[in-house]
Amino acid sequence: MALTSDTGRIRHKKQVYEGQHPAIIDPAVWDKIQDMMQNGAAVARGSRQKATRSLLAGKLFDETGNRLTSSHRRKNGKRLRYYISRRLVKDRSRAHPDAWRLPAAQVEGLLAELMGQHLTRPGAAIAMTEDLTAAELTDVSKRLQEQGKVTERLALIERTDLQPGSLTVMLDKTMLADRLGYLPEQINLAEMTIESPFQTRRCGVELKLYLGEAPAEIDRTLGQNIMKGRSWLAMVITGKTFSEIADAEGVSKRRVQDVTNLALLAPDVLDGIATGEQPDGLTTGYLIKTRFSTVWSEQHAQFAAL
Repeated sequence: MALTSDTGRIRHKKQVYEGQHPAIIDPAVWDKIQDMMQNGAAVARGSRQKATRSLLAGKLFDETGNRLTSSHRRKNGKRLRYYISRRLVKDRSRAHPDAWRLPAAQVEGLLAELMGQHLTRPGAAIAMTEDLTAAELTDVSKRLQEQGKVTERLALIERTDLQPGSLTVMLDKTMLADRLGYLPEQINLAEMTIESPFQTRRCGVELKLYLGEAPAEIDRTLGQNIMKGRSWLAMVITGKTFSEIADAEGVSKRRVQDVTNLALLAPDVLDGIATGEQPDGLTTGYLIKTRFSTVWSEQHAQFAAL
């Protein structure tokens, strides 16, 4: 076994475990250092790529109280950043269906938007401070409006707790007081917490995040495949074989069979797909992979579990 860091964790093979000795470095500080090292890594000579900091490193926590850690991967030459549950890093030997893996840019943009709403709402200066004169409140209101940059807003966040359906943001009272030019004692502690509905929705392989209720979003790929499946089913009914359709369309026979099956979805399921109100996991990939039942009542039971 080898010590992975001075955070009290040890690595054995591909897994990381909590050690028995006290951490020398706080895990939150360690995560920030690792993030800085990743983002500051050298790039190839001549590359114009500019590393982007994970502005919420050490500030995001899931419903179990575990901190999300910053991570990244490369796809088609692009660096994609994420915030992921620590258990995905500590234990890679098994799946963690309840773990979080959130696109970093979306999370940062969403929380910056929420912070902006909180800081610039009507009456924010009065609500967020105590015992100030009218002139001082005018000054505070102006300074709150000046907190417009994403980096400025996210720096004011001390901690964000995520759970399915909602999130809670705690502001750094001392930093906010410093930004406004007043004492921490003059900041209303009750206004340092923001709660908001929070939804995730998967569209194909892409995960989208929303404040409040996620709007209905039509899966156009699924809709197009259903229309194609109905067209191919009509050809089969008139006597065409799957092989003949595949040759004409330039696809495999298996693909024709899989897509044609989509025409057998229940009418109310099709209505939901047409209006974007189907379950999040009901995608073309899911329907082809699971070989759903052609019995409509069984479809309802199967899709209700998504």
